[in-house]
Amino acid sequence: MDLLKSEKARRTKGKILKAAEELLMRRDISKVSVNDIVQKADVAKGTFYLYFESKEDLAWSIVQEGAFSFDSEIEKMINEPLTKENVAYLISSIIQFCLKNKELLMIIHHVKFWEFINKKQADYIEEKYIGLFKAWLDQNVAEGAVEIPDTAFYARFIFISIHEILERMILGKLEYDLRQAEKHVIEIVYKILGW
Repeated sequence: MDLLKSEKARRTKGKILKAAEELLMRRDISKVSVNDIVQKADVAKGTFYLYFESKEDLAWSIVQEGAFSFDSEIEKMINEPLTKENVAYLISSIIQFCLKNKELLMIIHHVKFWEFINKKQADYIEEKYIGLFKAWLDQNVAEGAVEIPDTAFYARFIFISIHEILERMILGKLEYDLRQAEKHVIEIVYKILGW
């Protein structure tokens, strides 16, 4: 019985998230109300508040569902050597993730959306991924595989470079197809690493 309840709860929460995402593809977050979301999800307003404390909590859940689903890919790489092949694999994985989740990434990268979730939460995401990149670089420096004088700087620079390029493509500000960009992004990271 508990399994059925949790499955039903999972589906209900999923319906609310899906309804919110659909609405956020058409309107910015400040123009989407909780009433709009519950109406689209076909659930009661009280049901919304069983799963989310507020619209901000819902927004943060959208970020977690999307961005954090990529964590395992990056965490796997930390234990691998820093080679051209592994860097290419990681960038290819990032681009595949972006292609698969383009609509979600468009929602997350909308200016009003980022203004809505607080800066502390937004910074947390950035620092988490920079920290993972830094751990990968640190491990490889410690093993003597590469010589990088300032892994914190390199990790931040690589993260921001990849993020900015892909963000501009996703938002349509760069006339480049994500699939075509893969080779160029890999080459940029190779150059950053001095290869």
